[in-house]
Amino acid sequence: MGETGWITNRFGEKMEALVRKPRGSGPFPAVVFVPGLGMTMHEYKGSFDELAGRLNDIGILTLQFQFDIFKPGGVVRELPFEERAKQFEDALDWLFVRSDVDIKRVGVLAQSYGVPTVLNLKRSHPALRQAQGKPQGVTLIKSFVFVSGAYFPEKSIRRVYEERGVMINLEGDTTLPRSSGERTTVGKEFWKDIKTFDDIGYAKGLRLPVFMIHGDQDSKIPISDAHRVFDAISSKQKKIKIFAGGDHGIVDVPRPMREEFLGDIVDWFEETL
Repeated sequence: MGETGWITNRFGEKMEALVRKPRGSGPFPAVVFVPGLGMTMHEYKGSFDELAGRLNDIGILTLQFQFDIFKPGGVVRELPFEERAKQFEDALDWLFVRSDVDIKRVGVLAQSYGVPTVLNLKRSHPALRQAQGKPQGVTLIKSFVFVSGAYFPEKSIRRVYEERGVMINLEGDTTLPRSSGERTTVGKEFWKDIKTFDDIGYAKGLRLPVFMIHGDQDSKIPISDAHRVFDAISSKQKKIKIFAGGDHGIVDVPRPMREEFLGDIVDWFEETL
């Protein structure tokens, strides 16, 4: 199962965390998982759990954490980008001070709404090269994997809401019924913040290795969005793979496709970390 614990973020809130370690004493390279809209740290159908196990098998420590969106009474209240990015930064800083982590070899895997969350980190943590208590010049994030990214989040999230017959309330709360039976609510600050997100601008500023994965049957985000962002990324080491027949997250697909997806991610992090 791994080591469970709590990350106290800058707002004094507790975020649940799950660290899975390979055999041995470390320090290990590490990968941090960033989930999508309204999702737990396990992601849809436990996708992140399966990925973590594969990375542990090749000697990589993994951190899964939960944004502070799950409230008492079963309420799921999603965060504006700026606050989400800050909570992600707090999770990184928590990881970076662990003695079992090689801070020169840290990667990030983000899915769906988690992808613009990571890109938005530029605003609150612009250097991406120094954490609390660490020396100048230490590269802390070395590699990214983006799965089914919501690269133009206002457009894609509006589409999901509207397709489900939900009227967006820009001056108050909007609640989205989900296929799982749960409901995710966002407030007016969510829409205000998402409107200022500079999709292409953030992509142009990304110079670290990036691997983008998308399915051509993704009903939430078209592959044209992925290609536009891929073309804008400044990194000299970038790669995109489109899975024919792949859905959002490459989850509800034939097992051989899922295995190929898992293998691609393992190979990327093995190469870049």
